[in-house]
Amino acid sequence: MSLKFINKLKNEQKRVVGLGFPSISTNFGDFPIDIAAEIGCEIHLIKAIKEFLKLHKEFDFKLILTEQDSKVLNVFELKWKEIKDDLEDFKFQTKKGNLLQLKSDLRIECRFIVVETTWRMKPGTNQLSKQIFDALGSKLHEELKRLYPKPGIVGEAYPVKVPKDSDLHKSEGIEQIIFVVSPNMNPSRPDPVSLEKAKELLKKTYDSILNAFWELTNGQEYRSITTIKDNVQEVSAFDILMKSASKPSSKISPESSRRTPSKVGSGGWNNVLLPYCQKPEMFPKSEVYYYDNEFVIIFDKYPKAKNHLLVIPRKQIDNIGELKKQNLELVRALKEKGQWVIEKMKQENPKLFFRMGFHAVPSLRQLHMHVISQDFISPSLKNKKHWNSFTTEFFIDVEEIERILEKQGEVKFNKAYYEDLLKSPLKCHLCDAKSIKFIPDLKKHLEEHWNES
Repeated sequence: MSLKFINKLKNEQKRVVGLGFPSISTNFGDFPIDIAAEIGCEIHLIKAIKEFLKLHKEFDFKLILTEQDSKVLNVFELKWKEIKDDLEDFKFQTKKGNLLQLKSDLRIECRFIVVETTWRMKPGTNQLSKQIFDALGSKLHEELKRLYPKPGIVGEAYPVKVPKDSDLHKSEGIEQIIFVVSPNMNPSRPDPVSLEKAKELLKKTYDSILNAFWELTNGQEYRSITTIKDNVQEVSAFDILMKSASKPSSKISPESSRRTPSKVGSGGWNNVLLPYCQKPEMFPKSEVYYYDNEFVIIFDKYPKAKNHLLVIPRKQIDNIGELKKQNLELVRALKEKGQWVIEKMKQENPKLFFRMGFHAVPSLRQLHMHVISQDFISPSLKNKKHWNSFTTEFFIDVEEIERILEKQGEVKFNKAYYEDLLKSPLKCHLCDAKSIKFIPDLKKHLEEHWNES
Protein backbone atom coordinates (compact mmCIF):
# COMPACT_ATOMS: atom_id res chain seq x y z
CA MET A 1 0.00 0.00 0.00
CA SER A 2 1.53 3.31 -1.07
CA LEU A 3 2.24 6.17 1.33
CA LYS A 4 0.09 8.42 -0.82
CA PHE A 5 -2.87 6.06 -0.43
CA ILE A 6 -2.36 5.79 3.35
CA ASN A 7 -2.34 9.60 3.66
CA LYS A 8 -5.50 9.72 1.59
CA LEU A 9 -7.21 7.30 3.97
CA LYS A 10 -6.08 9.35 6.96
CA ASN A 11 -7.45 12.52 5.41
CA GLU A 12 -10.76 10.82 4.70
CA GLN A 13 -10.97 9.84 8.37
CA LYS A 14 -10.66 13.47 9.46
CA ARG A 15 -13.77 15.06 10.83
CA VAL A 16 -15.02 17.59 8.30
CA VAL A 17 -16.46 20.65 10.00
CA GLY A 18 -18.01 23.51 8.05
CA LEU A 19 -18.78 27.11 8.94
CA GLY A 20 -21.06 29.08 6.65
CA PHE A 21 -21.07 32.85 6.91
CA PRO A 22 -22.07 35.99 5.01
CA SER A 23 -19.86 38.94 4.19
CA ILE A 24 -19.89 40.67 7.56
CA SER A 25 -21.05 44.32 7.62
CA THR A 26 -20.87 44.96 3.85
CA ASN A 27 -24.62 44.74 3.27
CA PHE A 28 -25.89 45.34 6.76
CA GLY A 29 -23.43 48.05 7.81
CA ASP A 30 -22.21 49.80 4.60
CA PHE A 31 -18.64 48.60 5.17
CA PRO A 32 -16.41 48.95 2.03
CA ILE A 33 -16.32 45.52 0.37
CA ASP A 34 -12.64 45.57 -0.62
CA ILE A 35 -11.47 46.35 2.92
CA ALA A 36 -13.89 43.80 4.37
CA ALA A 37 -12.47 41.13 2.06
CA GLU A 38 -8.92 42.00 3.10
CA ILE A 39 -9.81 41.69 6.78
CA GLY A 40 -11.94 38.58 6.31
CA CYS A 41 -9.39 36.71 4.22
CA GLU A 42 -5.87 37.96 4.59
CA ILE A 43 -5.71 38.89 8.23
CA HIS A 44 -7.74 36.20 9.89
CA LEU A 45 -7.58 33.20 7.62
CA ILE A 46 -3.81 33.26 7.52
CA LYS A 47 -3.04 34.47 11.01
CA ALA A 48 -5.66 32.54 12.98
CA ILE A 49 -6.52 29.47 10.97
CA LYS A 50 -3.02 28.47 9.92
CA GLU A 51 -1.88 28.33 13.53
CA PHE A 52 -5.01 26.50 14.62
CA LEU A 53 -4.64 23.81 11.97
CA LYS A 54 -1.20 22.93 13.32
CA LEU A 55 -2.76 22.08 16.67
CA HIS A 56 -5.89 20.33 15.44
CA LYS A 57 -4.86 17.97 12.69
CA GLU A 58 -7.79 15.65 13.41
CA PHE A 59 -10.20 18.15 11.84
CA ASP A 60 -10.69 19.17 8.24
CA PHE A 61 -12.15 22.64 8.36
CA LYS A 62 -13.92 24.52 5.62
CA LEU A 63 -15.31 28.01 5.53
CA ILE A 64 -18.10 28.80 3.08
CA LEU A 65 -18.70 32.47 2.31
CA THR A 66 -22.27 32.55 0.99
CA GLU A 67 -23.88 35.60 -0.56
CA GLN A 68 -26.62 36.42 -3.06
CA ASP A 69 -24.61 39.39 -4.37
CA SER A 70 -22.10 38.37 -7.07
CA LYS A 71 -20.17 41.63 -6.63
CA VAL A 72 -19.39 40.78 -3.02
CA LEU A 73 -18.34 37.23 -3.92
CA ASN A 74 -16.04 38.43 -6.72
CA VAL A 75 -14.15 40.76 -4.38
CA PHE A 76 -13.58 37.97 -1.84
CA GLU A 77 -12.56 35.53 -4.59
CA LEU A 78 -9.93 37.95 -5.92
CA LYS A 79 -8.53 38.49 -2.43
CA TRP A 80 -8.43 34.75 -1.79
CA LYS A 81 -6.45 34.14 -5.00
CA GLU A 82 -3.76 36.47 -3.68
CA ILE A 83 -3.25 34.50 -0.48
CA LYS A 84 -4.44 30.92 -1.07
CA ASP A 85 -0.91 29.50 -1.41
CA ASP A 86 -0.38 30.17 2.28
CA LEU A 87 -3.24 27.81 3.14
CA GLU A 88 -2.88 25.06 0.58
CA ASP A 89 -4.89 22.45 2.49
CA PHE A 90 -7.54 24.74 3.85
CA LYS A 91 -10.91 24.77 2.13
CA PHE A 92 -12.26 28.26 1.68
CA GLN A 93 -15.09 28.62 -0.81
CA THR A 94 -17.34 31.38 -2.03
CA LYS A 95 -20.82 30.29 -3.03
CA LYS A 96 -23.75 32.22 -4.42
CA GLY A 97 -26.88 31.13 -2.68
CA ASN A 98 -28.86 31.03 0.53
CA LEU A 99 -26.90 30.31 3.69
CA LEU A 100 -29.84 28.32 5.04
CA GLN A 101 -29.97 26.01 2.03
CA LEU A 102 -26.34 25.06 1.45
CA LYS A 103 -26.99 21.35 1.82
CA SER A 104 -30.22 21.11 -0.17
CA ASP A 105 -29.12 23.46 -2.97
CA LEU A 106 -25.33 22.96 -3.16
CA ARG A 107 -24.73 19.68 -1.28
CA ILE A 108 -22.51 21.50 1.23
CA GLU A 109 -23.13 20.76 4.89
CA CYS A 110 -22.23 23.36 7.49
CA ARG A 111 -22.90 22.48 11.10
CA PHE A 112 -22.37 26.11 12.06
CA ILE A 113 -23.61 29.27 10.37
CA VAL A 114 -23.12 32.97 11.15
CA VAL A 115 -25.96 35.49 11.15
CA GLU A 116 -25.59 39.24 11.72
CA THR A 117 -27.78 40.97 14.27
CA THR A 118 -27.96 44.14 16.36
CA TRP A 119 -27.34 44.66 20.05
CA ARG A 120 -31.04 43.95 20.74
CA MET A 121 -30.90 40.62 18.86
CA LYS A 122 -34.49 41.09 17.74
CA PRO A 123 -36.11 38.89 15.06
CA GLY A 124 -35.99 40.14 11.49
CA THR A 125 -32.94 42.39 11.79
CA ASN A 126 -32.12 41.67 8.14
CA GLN A 127 -33.32 39.28 5.45
CA LEU A 128 -31.26 36.32 6.65
CA SER A 129 -32.23 36.95 10.26
CA LYS A 130 -35.90 37.08 9.26
CA GLN A 131 -35.58 33.72 7.47
CA ILE A 132 -33.94 32.20 10.56
CA PHE A 133 -36.68 33.34 12.91
CA ASP A 134 -39.40 32.39 10.43
CA ALA A 135 -37.92 28.90 10.26
CA LEU A 136 -37.46 28.41 14.01
CA GLY A 137 -40.31 30.46 15.39
CA SER A 138 -40.55 32.26 18.72
CA LYS A 139 -38.54 29.58 20.55
CA LEU A 140 -35.32 30.95 19.04
CA HIS A 141 -35.94 34.44 20.37
CA GLU A 142 -36.85 33.03 23.78
CA GLU A 143 -33.64 31.00 23.84
CA LEU A 144 -31.56 34.03 22.87
CA LYS A 145 -33.14 36.05 25.67
CA ARG A 146 -32.49 33.22 28.12
CA LEU A 147 -28.84 32.79 27.11
CA TYR A 148 -28.06 36.47 26.62
CA PRO A 149 -30.37 38.64 28.77
CA LYS A 150 -28.07 41.66 28.47
CA PRO A 151 -27.60 43.83 25.34
CA GLY A 152 -25.20 42.47 22.75
CA ILE A 153 -21.72 43.90 22.20
CA VAL A 154 -20.41 44.96 18.80
CA GLY A 155 -17.77 42.46 17.73
CA GLU A 156 -18.97 39.65 19.98
CA ALA A 157 -20.41 36.25 19.03
CA TYR A 158 -23.55 34.70 20.55
CA PRO A 159 -24.06 31.02 19.65
CA VAL A 160 -27.42 29.30 20.08
CA LYS A 161 -28.35 25.67 19.39
CA VAL A 162 -30.79 24.79 16.62
CA PRO A 163 -33.63 22.50 17.83
CA LYS A 164 -33.05 18.95 16.64
CA ASP A 165 -36.64 18.60 15.48
CA SER A 166 -36.40 21.65 13.17
CA ASP A 167 -36.02 21.42 9.39
CA LEU A 168 -32.78 23.42 9.59
CA HIS A 169 -31.28 20.67 11.71
CA LYS A 170 -32.88 17.63 10.07
CA SER A 171 -32.68 18.73 6.44
CA GLU A 172 -29.73 21.12 6.37
CA GLY A 173 -27.56 19.71 9.18
CA ILE A 174 -27.27 23.09 10.94
CA GLU A 175 -26.53 22.55 14.64
CA GLN A 176 -25.65 26.03 15.88
CA ILE A 177 -26.26 29.58 14.75
CA ILE A 178 -23.55 32.06 15.73
CA PHE A 179 -25.17 35.47 15.96
CA VAL A 180 -22.74 38.40 15.73
CA VAL A 181 -23.29 42.06 16.47
CA SER A 182 -21.41 43.53 13.52
CA PRO A 183 -19.97 47.05 13.13
CA ASN A 184 -22.16 49.63 11.44
CA MET A 185 -21.14 52.50 9.13
CA ASN A 186 -24.65 53.10 7.80
CA PRO A 187 -25.71 56.63 8.88
CA SER A 188 -29.39 55.67 8.60
CA ARG A 189 -28.96 53.09 11.36
CA PRO A 190 -28.26 53.85 15.02
CA ASP A 191 -24.70 54.41 16.26
CA PRO A 192 -22.69 54.52 13.01
CA VAL A 193 -18.90 54.52 13.50
CA SER A 194 -15.96 55.80 11.47
CA LEU A 195 -14.07 53.59 9.02
CA GLU A 196 -11.09 53.22 11.35
CA LYS A 197 -13.29 52.19 14.25
CA ALA A 198 -15.29 49.85 12.01
CA LYS A 199 -12.08 48.16 10.82
CA GLU A 200 -11.04 47.53 14.40
CA LEU A 201 -14.48 46.15 15.26
CA LEU A 202 -14.64 43.96 12.15
CA LYS A 203 -11.35 42.28 13.07
CA LYS A 204 -12.74 41.70 16.54
CA THR A 205 -15.93 40.26 15.02
CA TYR A 206 -13.99 37.72 12.97
CA ASP A 207 -11.90 36.82 16.02
CA SER A 208 -15.09 36.15 17.99
CA ILE A 209 -16.58 34.06 15.17
CA LEU A 210 -13.47 31.92 14.88
CA ASN A 211 -13.07 31.53 18.64
CA ALA A 212 -16.71 30.44 18.94
CA PHE A 213 -16.28 28.08 15.98
CA TRP A 214 -13.18 26.43 17.45
CA GLU A 215 -14.67 25.94 20.90
CA LEU A 216 -18.04 24.68 19.66
CA THR A 217 -16.29 22.27 17.29
CA ASN A 218 -14.42 20.80 20.26
CA GLY A 219 -17.62 20.44 22.26
CA GLN A 220 -16.82 23.35 24.55
CA GLU A 221 -19.07 26.20 25.64
CA TYR A 222 -18.17 29.53 24.11
CA ARG A 223 -18.33 32.41 26.56
CA SER A 224 -18.39 36.09 25.77
CA ILE A 225 -15.15 37.87 26.72
CA THR A 226 -16.55 41.38 26.71
CA THR A 227 -18.42 43.50 29.22
CA ILE A 228 -21.94 44.83 28.76
CA LYS A 229 -22.69 47.79 26.51
CA ASP A 230 -25.99 49.48 25.87
CA ASN A 231 -27.09 51.09 22.64
CA VAL A 232 -25.76 54.55 23.40
CA GLN A 233 -22.76 54.48 25.69
CA GLU A 234 -20.34 52.01 27.17
CA VAL A 235 -21.47 50.63 30.51
CA SER A 236 -18.92 48.84 32.60
CA ALA A 237 -19.70 45.92 34.84
CA PHE A 238 -18.89 48.26 37.70
CA ASP A 239 -21.74 50.58 36.63
CA ILE A 240 -24.18 47.69 36.49
CA LEU A 241 -23.24 46.45 39.94
CA MET A 242 -23.53 49.90 41.48
CA LYS A 243 -26.88 50.52 39.79
CA SER A 244 -28.35 47.30 41.12
CA ALA A 245 -26.77 47.42 44.56
CA SER A 246 -28.94 48.12 47.56
CA LYS A 247 -28.87 51.63 48.98
CA PRO A 248 -26.09 52.03 51.55
CA SER A 249 -26.96 52.77 55.13
CA SER A 250 -25.28 55.41 57.26
CA LYS A 251 -21.51 55.35 57.36
CA ILE A 252 -19.77 52.89 59.59
CA SER A 253 -16.05 53.13 60.00
CA PRO A 254 -14.07 50.44 58.25
CA GLU A 255 -12.29 49.53 61.46
CA SER A 256 -15.55 48.79 63.29
CA SER A 257 -16.97 46.61 60.53
CA ARG A 258 -16.39 42.88 60.19
CA ARG A 259 -18.37 42.29 56.98
CA THR A 260 -16.57 41.05 53.91
CA PRO A 261 -17.33 42.30 50.39
CA SER A 262 -20.03 40.09 48.95
CA LYS A 263 -19.09 37.71 46.16
CA VAL A 264 -20.15 38.75 42.73
CA GLY A 265 -22.70 36.38 41.25
CA SER A 266 -21.93 33.74 38.69
CA GLY A 267 -23.73 35.40 35.76
CA GLY A 268 -22.10 36.11 32.41
CA TRP A 269 -20.93 39.72 32.56
CA ASN A 270 -19.06 39.47 35.85
CA ASN A 271 -17.05 36.47 34.64
CA VAL A 272 -15.33 38.32 31.80
CA LEU A 273 -11.87 38.07 33.41
CA LEU A 274 -11.90 34.29 33.72
CA PRO A 275 -11.21 33.45 30.04
CA TYR A 276 -8.06 35.58 30.17
CA CYS A 277 -6.81 33.41 33.04
CA GLN A 278 -7.76 30.17 31.34
CA LYS A 279 -6.56 30.86 27.79
CA PRO A 280 -4.54 34.08 27.59
CA GLU A 281 -2.88 32.86 24.40
CA MET A 282 -6.21 33.06 22.57
CA PHE A 283 -6.41 36.85 22.94
CA PRO A 284 -4.67 39.51 20.81
CA LYS A 285 -1.80 41.64 22.10
CA SER A 286 -4.14 44.61 22.09
CA GLU A 287 -5.91 42.95 25.05
CA VAL A 288 -3.26 40.84 26.81
CA TYR A 289 -0.08 42.72 27.75
CA TYR A 290 1.73 39.76 29.33
CA TYR A 291 1.13 36.31 30.74
CA ASP A 292 3.04 33.41 32.29
CA ASN A 293 2.05 30.28 34.21
CA GLU A 294 0.92 32.23 37.27
CA PHE A 295 -0.26 35.66 36.12
CA VAL A 296 -1.89 37.47 33.23
CA ILE A 297 -1.78 41.23 32.69
CA ILE A 298 -4.48 42.76 30.52
CA PHE A 299 -5.46 46.23 29.37
CA ASP A 300 -8.61 47.45 31.08
CA LYS A 301 -11.48 47.31 28.60
CA TYR A 302 -12.60 50.82 29.52
CA PRO A 303 -9.45 52.53 30.84
CA LYS A 304 -9.96 55.41 33.23
CA ALA A 305 -6.51 56.93 32.50
CA LYS A 306 -3.85 56.98 29.81
CA ASN A 307 -2.45 53.73 31.20
CA HIS A 308 -4.79 51.33 32.99
CA LEU A 309 -4.03 47.61 33.30
CA LEU A 310 -5.16 44.71 35.47
CA VAL A 311 -2.75 42.23 37.04
CA ILE A 312 -4.59 38.95 37.61
CA PRO A 313 -3.53 35.65 39.21
CA ARG A 314 -4.43 32.70 37.00
CA LYS A 315 -5.40 30.67 40.06
CA GLN A 316 -9.10 31.26 40.67
CA ILE A 317 -9.74 33.57 43.64
CA ASP A 318 -12.98 35.55 43.54
CA ASN A 319 -11.96 38.78 45.29
CA ILE A 320 -9.99 40.36 48.13
CA GLY A 321 -12.55 39.06 50.61
CA GLU A 322 -11.16 35.56 50.06
CA LEU A 323 -7.57 36.51 50.86
CA LYS A 324 -6.00 35.09 54.02
CA LYS A 325 -2.62 35.53 55.65
CA GLN A 326 -1.25 32.60 53.66
CA ASN A 327 -1.97 34.62 50.50
CA LEU A 328 0.55 37.31 51.44
CA GLU A 329 3.10 35.95 48.97
CA LEU A 330 0.52 36.11 46.20
CA VAL A 331 -0.25 39.76 46.98
CA ARG A 332 3.46 40.55 47.01
CA ALA A 333 3.88 38.79 43.68
CA LEU A 334 1.01 40.85 42.23
CA LYS A 335 2.74 43.96 43.52
CA GLU A 336 6.03 42.88 41.92
CA LYS A 337 4.33 42.31 38.55
CA GLY A 338 2.59 45.64 38.85
CA GLN A 339 5.87 47.43 39.56
CA TRP A 340 7.39 45.75 36.51
CA VAL A 341 4.53 47.10 34.37
CA ILE A 342 4.95 50.58 35.82
CA GLU A 343 8.64 50.64 34.98
CA LYS A 344 7.83 49.60 31.41
CA MET A 345 5.17 52.29 31.07
CA LYS A 346 7.36 55.01 32.55
CA GLN A 347 10.05 54.23 30.00
CA GLU A 348 7.51 55.13 27.31
CA ASN A 349 6.21 58.21 29.12
CA PRO A 350 8.26 59.54 32.08
CA LYS A 351 5.51 62.05 32.93
CA LEU A 352 3.28 59.29 34.24
CA PHE A 353 3.05 58.20 37.85
CA PHE A 354 0.94 55.30 39.08
CA ARG A 355 -0.98 53.64 41.87
CA MET A 356 -1.56 49.93 42.35
CA GLY A 357 -4.51 48.62 44.27
CA PHE A 358 -7.95 47.06 44.56
CA HIS A 359 -11.55 48.21 44.73
CA ALA A 360 -13.09 47.64 48.14
CA VAL A 361 -16.25 46.32 46.46
CA PRO A 362 -15.06 44.58 43.30
CA SER A 363 -17.44 44.40 40.35
CA LEU A 364 -15.95 41.38 38.59
CA ARG A 365 -15.19 37.86 39.69
CA GLN A 366 -11.52 36.93 39.86
CA LEU A 367 -9.10 38.84 42.01
CA HIS A 368 -7.47 41.65 40.02
CA MET A 369 -5.15 44.50 40.91
CA HIS A 370 -5.45 47.80 39.05
CA VAL A 371 -2.30 49.49 37.80
CA ILE A 372 -3.47 52.96 36.81
CA SER A 373 -1.70 56.18 35.90
CA GLN A 374 -2.81 59.22 37.87
CA ASP A 375 -3.56 61.54 34.95
CA PHE A 376 -7.13 60.14 34.61
CA ILE A 377 -7.34 61.43 31.06
CA SER A 378 -9.63 59.05 29.23
CA PRO A 379 -12.96 59.17 27.33
CA SER A 380 -14.09 56.21 29.46
CA LEU A 381 -14.05 58.35 32.61
CA LYS A 382 -17.68 59.42 32.42
CA ASN A 383 -19.26 59.85 35.83
CA LYS A 384 -18.76 60.46 39.53
CA LYS A 385 -18.62 56.76 40.38
CA HIS A 386 -15.80 56.21 37.92
CA TRP A 387 -13.83 59.04 39.52
CA ASN A 388 -14.50 58.23 43.15
CA SER A 389 -13.76 54.54 42.67
CA PHE A 390 -10.12 55.46 42.05
CA THR A 391 -9.60 58.64 44.08
CA THR A 392 -11.29 57.92 47.42
CA GLU A 393 -10.73 55.25 50.07
CA PHE A 394 -12.76 52.97 47.80
CA PHE A 395 -9.44 52.32 46.03
CA ILE A 396 -7.14 50.48 48.43
CA ASP A 397 -3.41 50.48 47.73
CA VAL A 398 -1.73 47.09 47.53
CA GLU A 399 0.52 48.04 50.46
CA GLU A 400 -2.60 48.52 52.62
CA ILE A 401 -3.84 45.06 51.71
CA GLU A 402 -0.44 43.70 52.70
CA ARG A 403 -0.67 45.48 56.06
CA ILE A 404 -4.21 44.22 56.74
CA LEU A 405 -3.30 40.63 55.96
CA GLU A 406 -0.20 40.77 58.14
CA LYS A 407 -2.11 42.30 61.07
CA GLN A 408 -5.59 40.71 60.80
CA GLY A 409 -5.02 37.65 58.61
CA GLU A 410 -8.00 38.46 56.37
CA VAL A 411 -9.60 41.35 54.49
CA LYS A 412 -13.01 42.50 55.72
CA PHE A 413 -14.70 45.78 54.80
CA ASN A 414 -18.07 47.40 55.29
CA LYS A 415 -19.70 47.30 51.87
CA ALA A 416 -22.22 50.06 52.71
CA TYR A 417 -19.50 52.43 53.95
CA TYR A 418 -17.39 52.03 50.83
CA GLU A 419 -20.29 52.25 48.40
CA ASP A 420 -21.29 55.50 50.09
CA LEU A 421 -17.86 56.90 49.17
CA LEU A 422 -18.84 56.71 45.52
CA LYS A 423 -21.31 59.54 46.14
CA SER A 424 -18.60 61.86 47.44
CA PRO A 425 -18.31 65.34 45.86
CA LEU A 426 -15.83 65.68 43.01
CA LYS A 427 -12.42 66.65 44.31
CA CYS A 428 -9.15 66.90 42.46
CA HIS A 429 -6.63 64.34 43.70
CA LEU A 430 -3.71 66.65 42.88
CA CYS A 431 -4.73 70.01 44.34
CA ASP A 432 -7.26 71.72 46.61
CA ALA A 433 -9.58 72.96 43.85
CA LYS A 434 -13.08 73.23 45.33
CA SER A 435 -15.23 74.63 42.52
CA ILE A 436 -15.49 71.39 40.52
CA LYS A 437 -19.10 70.25 40.31
CA PHE A 438 -19.37 68.38 37.02
CA ILE A 439 -17.30 65.75 35.21
CA PRO A 440 -16.60 67.94 32.13
CA ASP A 441 -15.16 70.62 34.45
CA LEU A 442 -13.08 68.01 36.22
CA LYS A 443 -11.73 66.63 32.95
CA LYS A 444 -10.78 70.12 31.80
CA HIS A 445 -9.03 70.67 35.13
CA LEU A 446 -7.13 67.38 34.75
CA GLU A 447 -5.99 68.39 31.27
CA GLU A 448 -4.53 71.57 32.75
CA HIS A 449 -2.58 69.53 35.30
CA TRP A 450 -1.29 67.26 32.53
CA ASN A 451 -0.16 70.18 30.34
CA GLU A 452 1.62 71.80 33.28
CA SER A 453 3.51 68.65 34.29
